[in-house]
Amino acid sequence: MFGRVMKRVSERVKLAMCEKQAGYCTICEKDVRFLKLDPWLRDHYLCRGCGSIPRFRAMVKVLNEQFPDWRNMTIHESSPGGASSEKISRECRGYVASQFFADVPRGQMKGAQRSEDLEQLTFEDASFDLTVTQDVFEHVLRPERAFEEIARTLKPGGAHVFTVPWYRGKKTVVRARADGKGGVEHLLKPDYHGNPIDPSGSLVITEWGDELCDFILRESGMKTEILSFFEPAFGLEGKFLDVMISRRA
Repeated sequence: MFGRVMKRVSERVKLAMCEKQAGYCTICEKDVRFLKLDPWLRDHYLCRGCGSIPRFRAMVKVLNEQFPDWRNMTIHESSPGGASSEKISRECRGYVASQFFADVPRGQMKGAQRSEDLEQLTFEDASFDLTVTQDVFEHVLRPERAFEEIARTLKPGGAHVFTVPWYRGKKTVVRARADGKGGVEHLLKPDYHGNPIDPSGSLVITEWGDELCDFILRESGMKTEILSFFEPAFGLEGKFLDVMISRRA
């Protein structure tokens, strides 16, 4: 009991000491206070209202500005998680969520989410207006197949809207690749990011650099633009704060 009380006291002290910024949250859709809990703002610059982090707010801002009718569109989101996914799921009529469930056949449901593999989707051609992925493509083993599959399942004029850590001014680094035997060959020391459905995390396959747009065009035929943000009034500060839009012609 004493330990829980001290933990709550510690959390209150931390909140009192952290830097605060007034602004507008695109997820709450109201004026809020943003809290800087750690110098690594990408994961620790929180909205006091919904708990969102900057890349979630950037994703919704792009949807609002680039696709203002997104709530009435058909949207497939692969590997959803966080405040932005919750908002899209809650407000979009034609929302379909999928995860890579290793133990569930592709195309079948596990709860409210569908079992899918981005490298070999079971959706029919031209199924969606938008595909959304948030910090997924650094973990895809064969990204060329996944970009091609997304293009196939988008309607003409549709778009893939996504976030991924993008190393501007650097060459793409492939950290691991398929070994041709159903496994993974590590080219560099394994690095893992958090995974909401797997406590062991997700292996980082690719650190995307300046070749990203050319890679997507070559493999899928989609042209990509990268929108970068530094807008304190919207709580958009931190590294790797970019949203990519790949459009099917």
